[in-house]
Amino acid sequence: MRGLSASIPSAESSEHRCDRELAAHARSQSALRLRLGQLLEALHEHQHVFTLGFSSLTAYALERSEQSSRWVEETRCLARRLEALPSLRQALAQGRLPWSAVELVARVATPETEARWLTTAATHTVRQLRTLLQAEDASKPNAPDPDPDEDEDEDLCTLSVTVNREDAWLFEATQKLLEQLGTRGTTEQLEALLAEGQESLLAALPRGTIDPEALELSDAAHQRWREQLQRWRTAAEERCEPLLRIIQKSLSPANAGASNPIATAAAAGCSTLAGATASELDQQVRQVSQRLARQELDLSRALLAFQRADGWRRLGYASESQYARERLGMSRSSMLARRSLALRLEALPDIAAALGCARIGVEAARQISRISTPHTEQAWLERAQRRTIKHLREEVNAALTARRVSGELDCPPPDDAELDAYIELERAVVSGRVCEGHGEPVARLSFLAPDESDERRAWHSMLASLHAWLKEGVLGTVQMSAATPASKSAGRVELRLRVPRHVFHWWRGLQAQARRWLPRGMGWLHFLCLSIWRAWSHVLGVDVAYGAIYERDAGRCTSPVCSRRDVTPHHLRFRSQGGGEEAANLASVCTWCHLFGIHGGRIRAHGTAENIRWEFGPVGQPCVVVQGRERQAA
Repeated sequence: MRGLSASIPSAESSEHRCDRELAAHARSQSALRLRLGQLLEALHEHQHVFTLGFSSLTAYALERSEQSSRWVEETRCLARRLEALPSLRQALAQGRLPWSAVELVARVATPETEARWLTTAATHTVRQLRTLLQAEDASKPNAPDPDPDEDEDEDLCTLSVTVNREDAWLFEATQKLLEQLGTRGTTEQLEALLAEGQESLLAALPRGTIDPEALELSDAAHQRWREQLQRWRTAAEERCEPLLRIIQKSLSPANAGASNPIATAAAAGCSTLAGATASELDQQVRQVSQRLARQELDLSRALLAFQRADGWRRLGYASESQYARERLGMSRSSMLARRSLALRLEALPDIAAALGCARIGVEAARQISRISTPHTEQAWLERAQRRTIKHLREEVNAALTARRVSGELDCPPPDDAELDAYIELERAVVSGRVCEGHGEPVARLSFLAPDESDERRAWHSMLASLHAWLKEGVLGTVQMSAATPASKSAGRVELRLRVPRHVFHWWRGLQAQARRWLPRGMGWLHFLCLSIWRAWSHVLGVDVAYGAIYERDAGRCTSPVCSRRDVTPHHLRFRSQGGGEEAANLASVCTWCHLFGIHGGRIRAHGTAENIRWEFGPVGQPCVVVQGRERQAA
């Protein structure tokens, strides 16, 4: 406590200056976020998202504001609640309260109780507010159990798995299968693998060989340990709270309560958007999103500098989580993601500059910073400015696979032939051909030159490896694992997966019990993937009308801003205008984009299947134009 009381020196230290800067950026960003939430809510309420040619608000927000679906839903939800709570709305827009505090009290405040909750939020920490809300919910009849501490995201850890290159391709194919089945995201896919693998082991092995209760006991022990850590953390935060208010008042952000046009509009609420057209709202979304992009870079850099100064300890906070929640109004996971971005951008100054002047958005910067190196930075930056977020994600994920499989650090963006050859894996999964393999060379790999250039070595190595694996298929890997020693494989690959700790323990615990029962030469990941294929491969390769078109397009909507998979065949030149059934005139388009988008006049798609020109929005005023994969000026 002596260190805490002495943490406010007469001469302002570097951590105090950094803290002021951080708080100012966080409060300013809260006003921008609130305004963006109001704009998105207005777009959704008046169905302007559909007018602009997007199948959902999520698809619109990803492309036009470059924000995730979860971020968008949380932002919209708070903006909607604050419409009836003008005092809380003004406190957030003017920087007098952090986002985390307003988000909590907006759940329970009403116009009649708003003043009381505003005073409570101003005099209590976010942790105390959460305790008050839980006590109030518990006093109600039939109240649900209180949620766990939402601010403390479950710990993530790295699951490292070293496998044969053939098994790495089997895992890639299994991920494509799970995506086709609707299971997306690393955590969800690994849980599906483990569940199917555990079921297979219980069905095949003698009773008692696999003990699920031991796994549950291990998980319960880990949960008890997490609960104990939470009790210690809460106790530490309670001891620090008496002086936090003193510190925060003495270090109030310099621009707290400062006014700017966006903050003023956010404080006024959605009433300022009455009568705005879809194009006008879209233009405002772009303006606010560009401001957010600039703020994101400054905030991320300030967070990294604050960490290096060991700021939260020097200021007297009990934990990073407490500082992020109470001072900045964000979760620890959000803070860590921003710090990670700033750390990567230190070695990528051109990408940082492009984000700082809003030439690219936050999501584009996050994507290309995952794969860029100083040698490939400029190429990836140019690619990001010419792609929609959907297409950019596809190319970055393909490049990450190329780097992982080839072992090459520098991997430039793919050209059209290389990307098309990589998508052959997904086509093989959708069609079911991957189950048995095929002996004929893949036609799309014919561009590979015998002499690989240094610049494109990662792509050549990866695609040659993919070609060899596709010829064998899933069944070929089964036979090879039983007959071929691992030393004769095509090489070893390390997979590094970020997963919640409970998934990590489930993986390791089940692996330890099953290891002695696996066939000789078969790895644990190999077994889990084969369990999925044995259970679900029958859903692939179903003979349906236009099946060849769906296979060519990998079973996905070909719209550059839509990722739905409920595809239907669309004739690019309408049959009423003489269009035929040839493959070049057919494209796989989801139900909404087909019926309500194209035939509803909100989307225009012209050309051939290899080079479609897409226009989204009103005729003569499109908001997004894409030729093939090239985004063009609207």
